[in-house]
Amino acid sequence: MTLLVTIAELTERKRVANGSLAPLTDSLTADLERLLVVPPDIPREKARLSRAGGRCPADGTALEYDPWSADAHRCPRCGTLYSGDPHYRYWLMWHQLWVAERAVHAAVLYAMRGDERHRQLALSILREYSERYLQYPNRDNVLGPSRVFFSTYLESIWLLQLCVAIDVLELAGVRDETLGIARDRIVTPASKLIASYDEGTSNRQAWNVAALLAAALLLADHPRAERVVTSGHGLRFLLDTALLPDGSWYEGENYHVFAHRGLWYGVTMAERAGIVPGDALRSRFDRGFAMPFRTALPDLTMLARRDSQHAISLRQWRFAELCELGLARRDDDSELRAALGRLYEPGAPRRDTGRSRSSAEAERHSPE
Repeated sequence: MTLLVTIAELTERKRVANGSLAPLTDSLTADLERLLVVPPDIPREKARLSRAGGRCPADGTALEYDPWSADAHRCPRCGTLYSGDPHYRYWLMWHQLWVAERAVHAAVLYAMRGDERHRQLALSILREYSERYLQYPNRDNVLGPSRVFFSTYLESIWLLQLCVAIDVLELAGVRDETLGIARDRIVTPASKLIASYDEGTSNRQAWNVAALLAAALLLADHPRAERVVTSGHGLRFLLDTALLPDGSWYEGENYHVFAHRGLWYGVTMAERAGIVPGDALRSRFDRGFAMPFRTALPDLTMLARRDSQHAISLRQWRFAELCELGLARRDDDSELRAALGRLYEPGAPRRDTGRSRSSAEAERHSPE
């Protein structure tokens, strides 16, 4: 079973990745180069949420995430470096997600270019997590059960990344016992943990559903996958109830971006598995790709409703990716074409995107 792409699609992507998009493939390869020399550290401690951790005590600014600095955390506003257990435990949230995403990148790059070093990197991450996952304690949680993190939805994002990494490696022809061990020691127990905590119509439930669907398909449990799509607060329910008729998520703009990304995984996997939620709901989902741009302010910042951060620019790599994911589904979408043109228009700032420090699908806004 393939999760996001078929073997034929992977073959076509390989041609493009080594052809017209070779510069992008080169840049992703460069992002991983340091890890091929110094493998990622996978800490044994559990992430923890606290009032003190992760923010500058002087002005409340979120501290920077640097994957190579577990003990010193910089405030981007005042430049002060902070250390101590509360900051370290919060840093762990970003770090564990970052490591899981690196497994995906390594697996994809191996599938695209066949570099044995990328195969070994992806397998080493899966191997270490297989050894450690059940040793993380399921306690000191905030929103639902979790071993590695402090909330279930974070465990879902993390598990989803590892499922994708396993799937891509197998599509690329990798046959290694590590993949079976990861199914037994990570995918099976983690999916049971996530399934025990139903979050109803919360934006977080979109990620729980995506992780559960990925796990069921990876474990070749098609009846279970169908239930994740069709039953309870599953994928079909979220598309029908939490998405409004115009394709927007009912909780507002900031939640829309986060939830819609989780729904993208769910819808894509359901379609690949032949468990189609229905044409009307798929069309509603497709309309959601352009929502952040329909309601954007003239300076291309997101409306700050409810508990959203203020003045978040849409000129970030993940919003460009949102446009391109939507265009991959509907190439004739004029709204998305116009939005992508605005993001890449002449004169737009060019600087480090922060992609090499991205933490899977957890939102961490970058400067414009």
